[in-house]
Amino acid sequence: MTVTSKLIDYQDTDGNHFEGVVYIPENAKNSSVPAVLVFPAFRGITEFEKERGHQLAELGYFAFVADVYGKGVRPTERAEAFATMGPLVSNRVEKLKPRLFAALESLKTFSEVDQSKVAAIGYCFGGLCVLDLARYNAPLKAVVSFHGTLKPIPDLPLDPINATAVQVHHGDADFHIAKDQVDGFHEEMRARQADFVFVSHAKAVHAFTEPEADSFNAPGIGYNEKAARRSWRATVGLFHEVFA
Repeated sequence: MTVTSKLIDYQDTDGNHFEGVVYIPENAKNSSVPAVLVFPAFRGITEFEKERGHQLAELGYFAFVADVYGKGVRPTERAEAFATMGPLVSNRVEKLKPRLFAALESLKTFSEVDQSKVAAIGYCFGGLCVLDLARYNAPLKAVVSFHGTLKPIPDLPLDPINATAVQVHHGDADFHIAKDQVDGFHEEMRARQADFVFVSHAKAVHAFTEPEADSFNAPGIGYNEKAARRSWRATVGLFHEVFA
């Protein structure tokens, strides 16, 4: 399927400016189609997330690769990326939340989008982002986290997650996401009465979906082709279900 892409400027309620990338499938020319937000890993928007956006559009979905860091903020070094991400993770309600909803609101402005059929996926830091959107009961049919941070939002009431299917793909050998996070996430989702699926992929470590992960030369980070393939297949299956 033919796919058109373009850069999109938008801003949040705090006046921060962002530059995302949208991927519009050919079938959206004649009618509105389901849409998927893509939230990047800790480095911000890279070719990996752009490729995911393109793949989603090839499946017939409108894809929006969100910019959480800000227009022109594209860390190139690991330390720089963590320094950029840190303040957002430390204050998820006041600093991160407006940026998440800004992307969602920007997505809704496109006439090609069927606003009743929107989902979100995220990688690493982006996994935390999409799970937070579910915690806030954002109007999403589904969220999918890949090797994402699972910690709850401090002091946020455990309100039910009513309308969003939650799917999590976790590396069973990922020591960056400790067992207490995994156990706590299960407890939180049960308390929230969520429709959730948690998949633990054998032998997979952190960042297992990213082909470049082995080049990071960081302990406990690496690509796992089998886990990447299986998690993507499960994601596409979920979208077929919730967008039906």
